Amino acid sequence: MRTFIHLFIFFILAGSSSVLAQSISMSPTRLFFTGNPGEKVTQTVTLQNSSDKDYVFNLNYKDWAREEDGNKVYLDAGSSKTSNASWISTLENTVTVPARSTKEIAVTMQIPANASQSAVTNSMLFFTQLPQQADQARIQNGIGIITLFEVGLHIFYTPPGNRVKSLDITNIAEVSSGNTANRKVAVSIHNDGNTINDASVAFELTDTDSGKEVKLPAISISMLPDTNQTVQFSLPENISGNFLGVAIIKMAESNDVRVGEKNFKF
Repeated sequence: MRTFIHLFIFFILAGSSSVLAQSISMSPTRLFFTGNPGEKVTQTVTLQNSSDKDYVFNLNYKDWAREEDGNKVYLDAGSSKTSNASWISTLENTVTVPARSTKEIAVTMQIPANASQSAVTNSMLFFTQLPQQADQARIQNGIGIITLFEVGLHIFYTPPGNRVKSLDITNIAEVSSGNTANRKVAVSIHNDGNTINDASVAFELTDTDSGKEVKLPAISISMLPDTNQTVQFSLPENISGNFLGVAIIKMAESNDVRVGEKNFKF
């Protein structure tokens, strides 16, 4: 009896350019559309294949939402109230990226005539690798492995009038796990603006007795309007004493900063 093992590796790319198995990269990995109701807007995304193998991708759409802990949840296209998946189209449903070459894909958004002039919408365009004949042949005579890749392109729409970038620190608290060697502080944030907001969140502790400072690594976030996210910072082991905790949010492309403080006794 033949056994077929399919190993599926799932990648969601974030940032300006990310490498997929050191062979496929996408740039950009987020498209930000804007325009008035009824307008058609087109942008281009580029896939680069640095390998010696041709890749063929099927294009499909999903909705997504970010949970409060920052994790993403993927939904069927059109099921989210903020979905714009039905607004998006491409010239091809499958694309081939030959070895050692690049492929540009035009992504078009047809903004509905009745689109809200205040609501930000989002979706994701997935490029899912299709197995080729050579891949199938490798498993015909016994146990084999097919490695498939999936690349996700974030797509956002922001009405032209939405220009308020604002984040609010709603709470700072220690996360109790019962393990003093793994203590954390959680900073809760609300996007009270009306546009997508990229930011970095930093957390610093100052020993109020000795003045010694502890600066924890900053964490990057990206929030849709009217959403909440909680960022957790791991505290140094065996931390003890009275501390002033300061959370600092720096918003991208802005000089605006939010600061929150809380006293802690560890």
